[in-house]
Amino acid sequence: MTTGSNSAYLKADKAYESGSLQSLFMMRASLHFRLVLIIAAGICLMPGLTTAASAYISVLLYHRFDENRFPTTTTSSTQFDLQMEYLKSHGYTVLSMDQLADCLEGKRPVPEKGVVITIDDGFISGYDKAVPILKKYHFPFCIFVFTHGIGVKNYMSWEQLKQLDAWGGEVGCHTYTHPRLINLKEKEIEQEVKGSKETLEKNLGRRIKYFAYPYGQYNDTVRAVAKRAGFRLMLTSDPGSVGEGAEFDRLPRQAVVGAEMSLNDFAKKLMNPPLPVTWRFPESGMLASDTIPEVSITLKDPGLYEPGRINLFLSEKKRLNAQFDSRTGVLSCKGPFHLTRKTNRIIVTARRKSDGLFAMDSYLIVIPGTWSGMKYTILYPIRY
Repeated sequence: MTTGSNSAYLKADKAYESGSLQSLFMMRASLHFRLVLIIAAGICLMPGLTTAASAYISVLLYHRFDENRFPTTTTSSTQFDLQMEYLKSHGYTVLSMDQLADCLEGKRPVPEKGVVITIDDGFISGYDKAVPILKKYHFPFCIFVFTHGIGVKNYMSWEQLKQLDAWGGEVGCHTYTHPRLINLKEKEIEQEVKGSKETLEKNLGRRIKYFAYPYGQYNDTVRAVAKRAGFRLMLTSDPGSVGEGAEFDRLPRQAVVGAEMSLNDFAKKLMNPPLPVTWRFPESGMLASDTIPEVSITLKDPGLYEPGRINLFLSEKKRLNAQFDSRTGVLSCKGPFHLTRKTNRIIVTARRKSDGLFAMDSYLIVIPGTWSGMKYTILYPIRY
């Protein structure tokens, strides 16, 4: 790469750290022009990637709108409108769930700036506040509903759900009663997942192809049941974007919630490319006990990242004092770590040398058993 290109990257890095998004986007646009011959216009197919993918898809997760009684899960309609305008004015391609699945299956190219819009739970505020804005921008979207809530006060009705198809909306499955599936027996999980899917299909007269785990929680049994139910894709609440190595039954989503989220915060949510890894310990899902001896992640292409800007987080313990071997790509931190929450997320971020963006990989781990007063992991702001 030329000296001029290196200088441009250093300026882009400083723009990212300072939060100057306008400067960063101008830098990225210039860099993309210089690199277009190398990365083939940034368009590639997910399966069988042989180089680090420049293209990725951010799946956005919303819940409530203009419900100020729930400040951590609501988004104002003014915020939402500004966010949708941002996507439009900055050249993002908003994909439907079917188009996302086609990208993952290699049936269509991945747009360089791809986004999917999802809304969980089926609150009436989504229908009253968010859907008109999505219609205005002609953006496709998917609303995941739990069937026990349909028609109940403050939730969407069957008639309202039926209208979504004409406006580019998809209805996804979110179980029957919105339970914490990780605490249920396999037969109960099947009743929640399969029963809800069948009820939706019967009442809406169409196939239900997509599933979102309630609370974003899953383990091996939950994932297996969802696969058997015949869903095309299954979505979590693990932060990150969809790219190389994406698991169809464990897709990450970027939560866009909270009354205090600025447009600057929203823009940064779109700038976490996926971080391909080849090994995780512990693996996602149910642990053998509440104590883990270490946390270890192996990056697929360690040479793509700045060695001093690679971070490891365990949600209950926050940032870990991890060691990184740039030769092998192994990022590890010795324990033991005694966990008290039923669920925890392990998150890895690594700053890319090419553009200064922090790539991210995250997944859920679950400790066995149930007990009174169980606590679960919460998402907190990650400081890179």
